[in-house]
Amino acid sequence: MKKRMAKMVPVLCVAAMVGLTACSSAKPAETKAPETKAEAASEKEPAGEEPAAAVDFPKDTLNIICHAAAGGGSDALARQVAQGLQDGNGWTVTVDNKTGGSGSVGMQFVMNSKPDGYTIGTAPVELSMIEALGYAQLAPEDVQLLGCGMSWPAALYVPADAPYDTLEDFINYCTENPGKVRVANSGIGSIWHIAACVLADKTGIEINHVPYDGATGAVTALLGKEIDAVVVGTCEGYSYVESGDFKCLASFSEERSSVLPDAPTAREQGHDINVVCWVGFLAPKGIEEAKQQILVDALKNVFAGDAYIEFCKGRGCDSTYYTPDEFLAMAEADYTYYSELISDLKIGQ
Repeated sequence: MKKRMAKMVPVLCVAAMVGLTACSSAKPAETKAPETKAEAASEKEPAGEEPAAAVDFPKDTLNIICHAAAGGGSDALARQVAQGLQDGNGWTVTVDNKTGGSGSVGMQFVMNSKPDGYTIGTAPVELSMIEALGYAQLAPEDVQLLGCGMSWPAALYVPADAPYDTLEDFINYCTENPGKVRVANSGIGSIWHIAACVLADKTGIEINHVPYDGATGAVTALLGKEIDAVVVGTCEGYSYVESGDFKCLASFSEERSSVLPDAPTAREQGHDINVVCWVGFLAPKGIEEAKQQILVDALKNVFAGDAYIEFCKGRGCDSTYYTPDEFLAMAEADYTYYSELISDLKIGQ
């Protein structure tokens, strides 16, 4: 088990050059080739273990705690998975949104729940950040990770009638108007806040970070022109590009998003910005092994299903599957990366 880094107290700054996170580029975890349904079906249970199906579970309603507000990408994921669990197993599954603290409120609720298997939750990339940010003593090793099956990059959106059409135009405008451009994000310390800070740090601009409770609130603020720009995920803003309300000046990914094919990446425009969000599922530690395996297998089946894969494609998300062990390795690698990043940039001093 890795040594935890010392807990730091965050400096919560909303209207500085780089706000809370005067960041450098956030490195996404390495991806691997997606597992095919045939490969998933061919895996067998380890010899000598009792088949998970022998356990009569669940007998009652399964509750998924979503760390983010209703209407955003993580909420959509939670509800899609809940539907998949119901359709594939005949279970009754509910989704309950518990927001705040960069996702720590929802995740801590799950961590502290009775380990009977009936309460699980979404596990966002913020799981690897919130301890370094000082929101909670919570790290990947403190929960039971059940698997991960979705990731998507950040993107910069502006109103369709904004006076800039390219990322370079936006940078020049911000340079000429330091600290005046209001950029919304999904909450202080969230992955999209960090993405906005990466943008500011890598391009040398000074922007006014404006936090909202989730991506939905941030996007709604841009629609109402309460702010000048928003950094959220591709999946949370692309439909407004299609409707003609927004322009996407850049996606923060290695390749162009499938749902924003006309929007160049920041790297294409000469800026090394790559920020990717992942969301999986977690449970409290201590769940009976057989019950835990039922949950793992059920989630894996949902992730391998056509409905889920089409859901991801339709939102411009990668549906690569990570087993619990692979998910833990990825989350711990990001924990180390973000902890060092936050410390180097004096975010939690």
